[in-house]
Amino acid sequence: MKEWVKVGLAWGIWMFVAMAFFWPLIDGEEITLKITLIKFIFWMFGGLVFGYIMVKFKKYKHVIIPKKK
Repeated sequence: MKEWVKVGLAWGIWMFVAMAFFWPLIDGEEITLKITLIKFIFWMFGGLVFGYIMVKFKKYKHVIIPKKK
């Protein structure tokens, strides 16, 4: 499995758990199977997009050039 897929799915799983379970508990909302499945699909897709974007921007490193005195 490619590294960006692993990173993206890990991020997506964390966001899914946080937004599908923790946040509704804090807000006092109802947790239903239908909403949970929709959020799972959304966050897995979002995680893969996140992982892919991070790989594309990883090659662009910011270089600080010291000033000459």
